Amino acid sequence: MLSAKELKEIWLKAANEKPELQARIKDGIEQNRKGDFKIRFIDKEGNPLKNTEVKFNQKSHEFKFGAHIFMLDEFEKAEDNAKFRELFKEYFNLATVPFYWDGLEPEENKPRYDKDSPKVYRRPAPELCMQYCAQNGIDTKLHCLVYDKFTPSWLPKDNMAEMERLYEKRLKEISDRYTGRMVEFEVINETLLSYMWNTDSVITSKKDLNEWAFNLAKKYFPNETLVINEGGCNADVANKGIWSAYYLEIENALLKGTPIDKIGIQHHLFTGATSKTDEQYERVVKHEYLSFADPELSFKMLDTLGKFGLPLEITEVTIPTFGDGEEFEELQAEILKNLYSVWFSHPLVDTVVYWNQFDGYCYVENVNWNENNCRGGLFHHDLTPKKSAQMLKKLITEEWHTEGALTTDEDGYIEFRGFFGDYEFNVDDEKIIAAFGKNGKKDIDLVATAK
Repeated sequence: MLSAKELKEIWLKAANEKPELQARIKDGIEQNRKGDFKIRFIDKEGNPLKNTEVKFNQKSHEFKFGAHIFMLDEFEKAEDNAKFRELFKEYFNLATVPFYWDGLEPEENKPRYDKDSPKVYRRPAPELCMQYCAQNGIDTKLHCLVYDKFTPSWLPKDNMAEMERLYEKRLKEISDRYTGRMVEFEVINETLLSYMWNTDSVITSKKDLNEWAFNLAKKYFPNETLVINEGGCNADVANKGIWSAYYLEIENALLKGTPIDKIGIQHHLFTGATSKTDEQYERVVKHEYLSFADPELSFKMLDTLGKFGLPLEITEVTIPTFGDGEEFEELQAEILKNLYSVWFSHPLVDTVVYWNQFDGYCYVENVNWNENNCRGGLFHHDLTPKKSAQMLKKLITEEWHTEGALTTDEDGYIEFRGFFGDYEFNVDDEKIIAAFGKNGKKDIDLVATAK
């Protein structure tokens, strides 16, 4: 097997040898994630607070750094469940909530919405997830309304009319419960990978599948953000551009008036998920997934899909650890830093969702597909952070973070440049919270009522 040093030379070569990429990343972050803020502090009578020290500290990002929440209360030990609840809110401000049909309704007409529903591994009940997220200020998104791979066995999968009726029933039920409660709804997922499924229904064969799914979603979620999501398309889009399958899929749908609000792109480096021997693994490590770690190709992919002018989201991220020990963890952390920096800098990307956060608790389909083999977690099996988790936290809370102290002028103003997000201001021990968004007001008055 290749050493960590050899792998670093392979996997970091593209980023290290193209300094112009770092310039684009730096400029992109400065232009797209920060703004100039002008704030006037006044007392409750409207008088400016002159020559007053104001401390400010960014508490959260407008940009969504998310993860799936499939392991909420899913560990065997109570202390691990408690640890998960602390870790998730410490690292993430968005949760992908599972709505896989086979896990949500394993028995017909017995859906598992409520928080005390019977357990299904890696499929915590939606209300359990919603309650936790609401208590901790974490936004939620739904995954996924129409995903014909994970469907319950009781469905009449060969009957088109019945499948359409039951899908509509499913969407109506979900709408009745979750309209207005989530920031976005993934409508359809992985249609370009459906040729590999063996559990799908006649729905997958619909020629107008995207149009049908989105129009149905628009009927029941008329005011929600509706997302298309696709996997395995990164290199194809980067290399083929407007002639890639995903670009053509989206273009075709939009030309037919399909109400797509946002484009989702998976970014799984599932290195080792299918490897049976050391030789197979080494071949994959050296060649198969290199394009997924090249910042230049990531920019090409984003710029191509950005031609539609819709927001972009990196919906599912896996970054492998190629071996045991600090050097292999450092490589995973460096790949993470390079990729997250590209995504954070791009003007149309507003969300990045890491997928399997913990080694050993990933999806296993059969002997031919085991995502645990990738060792793609940010945390070890015992829930202790790997260097990748430490890197992500450093980026979010240190490198991409704003805090400081300034003294108001004669008119009560302070001015500073900072990252978009929620801020806490401290004026004479009084705490005031204010939010600054990319498209929001950046010149505001804040009232210090204690004065």
